[in-house]
Amino acid sequence: MRDELGLDYTTDNPDCVQLFCEALEHYLASSVQVMPTLEKLIEQDPAMPMALLFRAYLLKLAADPRFRGPINKCFEAVAARPDLNDREQRHLKALSLWQADQMVDAVAVFDGINLDYPKDMLALRVAHYLHFYGSGGQQMMGSLQVALENWETSDPYYGFLKGMHSFALEESGHYPEAESAGLEALDINRNDIWAAHAVTHVYQMQSRFEEGVPFIESRLPEWNSANNFVYHLHWHKALQHIGLGNLDQALVIYDRALVEPLGDDFYLDVCNAASLLWRLEMSGLNVGDRWGQLLELSKNRIRDDELVFTSLHYLIAPAILGDAKTVKAGLDHFHHWSNAKTSQGTVAKIVGETMATALTKIASEQKREGVTLMQSVQNEIYRIGGSHAQRHLFDQLINTYS
Repeated sequence: MRDELGLDYTTDNPDCVQLFCEALEHYLASSVQVMPTLEKLIEQDPAMPMALLFRAYLLKLAADPRFRGPINKCFEAVAARPDLNDREQRHLKALSLWQADQMVDAVAVFDGINLDYPKDMLALRVAHYLHFYGSGGQQMMGSLQVALENWETSDPYYGFLKGMHSFALEESGHYPEAESAGLEALDINRNDIWAAHAVTHVYQMQSRFEEGVPFIESRLPEWNSANNFVYHLHWHKALQHIGLGNLDQALVIYDRALVEPLGDDFYLDVCNAASLLWRLEMSGLNVGDRWGQLLELSKNRIRDDELVFTSLHYLIAPAILGDAKTVKAGLDHFHHWSNAKTSQGTVAKIVGETMATALTKIASEQKREGVTLMQSVQNEIYRIGGSHAQRHLFDQLINTYS
């Protein structure tokens, strides 16, 4: 069967292609309906390769090692099929590499798919994510280039493509172009939270805080069906308030918008919370006993080996609260991780282990030693991925405690 963009799918049920496209649009919009729609599709065709691959990608995107079993189950089901078309075979190869935490090789396969199938939005979006937690903006730009040259404005998902382009431009430092592309994307899809996120980043990077706060507030009604990514926009709103000197208001946002989602045990919620609390403390605000809830989450996730970026954030609360046992478990994990022959193992070796040690020292009474350690790898911190705005936390630590 073939979709509107000319992509072929191994299935004999035309309804399944339509459901796949609906699930894909939900994914692009960060909607809570993506997994229910995909599960409905899999009920109709339990063996549809792209549906199973899509499910595996969504689970892998959660950056949670507890999902490795279900991911492997999807992989094995697709690998057992002898009738995969070329695109599906290449997606399967990409998943096999991503499963093995060979992110650099996996994103190269996704980018290869994008060269030959430039309208494969799923491959484009997953590559976008992997570059985000890889080398960053320029690679994100390069990954989108062929698609931008081949898509028509009337194509399905074109607005989402522009939203991705906006974020790639922002992370590459092209702020006026990023803002223009993001607003164009929002004109097409008002609920495109990724495009709004890109524009918010522009305001943050240009210190246009007085514009950033009302921009986010004006968009919130569009995201009633958004998944946990919406809380990251609340986090951005809190950062804008810090930029305006409204520390108390930033803390109100933390209490009203960022605490409850911690119960979902999703990595980005913990990253939002830990980095915001430490920023507020560096700004001179006492955050009271709010670190306690983060400590309990960190105890369960301190040995995660999905993303160095994430694991560094899990280390913050134990370090701040002086939980020596959890801190030691985290540092031992980073040391072990740095010897792994994986993409993130390499990141841990080059920069992650040193950053982890530096964080624990800065959070204790060894601030000067911690700052010196952090400075020693400052030019390599980009390797952990995340955005410039997220990684700015580490520059702030150096500047505050040096």
